[in-house]
Amino acid sequence: MSEKVKFNIALVVIIFIFVKVFYSFWTADDFLVELERFNVETPYKLSLSEDWKGELEDGKLGDFYACLLNYRGVSSIRRKPGDSRFFYVYLPSGFRLNLNTSGGEVNSFKMLKLNPDGSKEEQSGHVAVNCPLSLLTKDVN
Repeated sequence: MSEKVKFNIALVVIIFIFVKVFYSFWTADDFLVELERFNVETPYKLSLSEDWKGELEDGKLGDFYACLLNYRGVSSIRRKPGDSRFFYVYLPSGFRLNLNTSGGEVNSFKMLKLNPDGSKEEQSGHVAVNCPLSLLTKDVN
């Protein structure tokens, strides 16, 4: 394979990756304006299950909400050392946040709007954040 062919292949791959990252952030940003409908007082239910097989806790978004608003492009994800887990935060009006965590901190999330039957109506792309799960305000019963 000639150097010119190798260069052209590398260029196509780089352009593809750039477009994918740019498009992902652009579409994420477009749908994430929906975050504005929530606030620190918004109730949530936290689950380990995407199909809602029971909640871990519930409460109000609290300071976690303000942290979510500081999202960045997915290319700037910074993971803390520790166990990686997925959490699902169910919000009013059929919205859900899919959280990717490591070391007790959310490092990326995407937001979904669900239909009444639980199927996905619309979603953002993934975006990066660094929000400790401890910022969620738990209700004490």
